[in-house]
Amino acid sequence: MSDSKNAYSNASKKFTNKTVLSSEKAKHQYDVSKKKEEKYNDKWSNHMVNINDIVNQFTPNANEYVNGYKYVYENDRYQVVADMAAGYLRIKNKNTNQYVKLDGKPGSNDETHFKIKKRSEM
Repeated sequence: MSDSKNAYSNASKKFTNKTVLSSEKAKHQYDVSKKKEEKYNDKWSNHMVNINDIVNQFTPNANEYVNGYKYVYENDRYQVVADMAAGYLRIKNKNTNQYVKLDGKPGSNDETHFKIKKRSEM
């Protein structure tokens, strides 16, 4: 079992502590993401997940990369897309182009946003 949390946390720290300070575009993305977090965090916090479990379940042996303010784990079928500023993730089925719930079935926005647990909560 890989430690996806470590890769995500390192990328998040770099994004928030360096990239945001050196790029207006990144600063804008950060601000937009934090506003979403402020608005929806209560709902997202009802659905806390261990990022290691999610990546192992949906994208084992994933390719990992940074895409703007998102950290993405991807395989042939799924993308686990983790927001580096707000600390939530979504799971996208690439075949259907839909975001899914933890059971892999399509869901509403409220059902497909998951707050990432802190290391101490895992």
